[in-house]
Amino acid sequence: MSGIISGFPTNIFPDEIQALIENASKTVGFNPDFLSAGILSVVATATGNTLSIFNGSYYAKPILWLSIIGRPGTGKSHPLQFAKKPIEKMDSKSFREYQAELKEYEKQEKDKSKRKPYYSKFILKDFTPEKLAEALQYNDKGILIFQDELMRWINSFDRYKKGGDQQMYLDMFNGSELTVDRVTKEPIRIEETNVNILGGMQPEILKSFVGNNRRVDGFLDRFLFVYPDNLKPILFTGNDIASEHVENYFRLIDNIMTFTKSVVHVNSETIKVFTDWQHTKAKEAFNDHIERAIQSKLETYLWRLALIIEVMSCANECKDPEILSQNSLEKAIQLVEYFRHNTLKVHDRIMTLNPLEGLTRKQLDIYEKLPQNFKRSDVLELFESNGFSISSADRFLKKDELFFNRNTKLELNQGEYQKKIKT
Repeated sequence: MSGIISGFPTNIFPDEIQALIENASKTVGFNPDFLSAGILSVVATATGNTLSIFNGSYYAKPILWLSIIGRPGTGKSHPLQFAKKPIEKMDSKSFREYQAELKEYEKQEKDKSKRKPYYSKFILKDFTPEKLAEALQYNDKGILIFQDELMRWINSFDRYKKGGDQQMYLDMFNGSELTVDRVTKEPIRIEETNVNILGGMQPEILKSFVGNNRRVDGFLDRFLFVYPDNLKPILFTGNDIASEHVENYFRLIDNIMTFTKSVVHVNSETIKVFTDWQHTKAKEAFNDHIERAIQSKLETYLWRLALIIEVMSCANECKDPEILSQNSLEKAIQLVEYFRHNTLKVHDRIMTLNPLEGLTRKQLDIYEKLPQNFKRSDVLELFESNGFSISSADRFLKKDELFFNRNTKLELNQGEYQKKIKT
């Protein structure tokens, strides 16, 4: 349905950011998909409530919920840590200012006319719903929930008060208001929320991700997934990302931060591009309930992504966005189709009962090469020739979901194995 997808379409970024992504891949081994997702999230966060887009029917804000998926050791964390550096730097500066103001305030504590200073920040990692509300209260743009492992955040739902956390986030997906009533402090009300989410997840726990009704209530469908097929070993080079590329990235985010609050509008030619795409894809997806749900959310995301792409283009040229260009929408369509491919891959992984789906490419290759019945001693050379150490081979052969052995099939002798799945 989505055609051939060959990785994150980095052409959505300005040339300088494309050069950064390429250089980071060559020097420090950042996976282009992971880094691209991180940059996209940070651009959305830096834009925040400053800009929205009106498509003739409704307003859309640049709110993205992004999850990158990969096993441990595939290099998920470092690209995201790098991507958030520009706003991390802003948070550090804001904290230093807060500390200085607090010191001054404490000197004049008896002066009741002085208001206690607050710390305005973008990034939240470990927090309660009340702290989330406070962070939104003190940062008009909005915030980024950042988690190396997203399930850690999800598992914290309702930790402090039973019921409501998951629904609260569902409501904030569209930037709705947030009210928090507190027993010992003044209530908090945020008229315009803007909460971006970015984090990692391992393929093996995707089934846990859809627990607690998250597949039914739309929580799953609100996430954009980056689940690349192009993962490679991270090879040390002794080089770092070229400073000019890092400076270009920081400059882009700084320029976005200077935009004044406004609404980006859409002309009739761009509306035509959207309707042509939407009519085609909605018809294609209609008879499959999973694809229909995915299409519905991708239609919402298309306008958000188009706005973010327009923001990057204008920030690169140091001009305020006013009218969404057709080029930005066409790039957003490319990006949406990439996310469609990855989301379907996630759904396939969630639904599958086939243990082969959980194997790496290398493990699947060796499984297919093994005979149906074999002795350990006879296949060790095959394992070694395919890049497995003896200990790795033994761990692989212990996978009960893949092999029968003496403990699970009595007619087998010690050291004999039989594949459970014919290939």
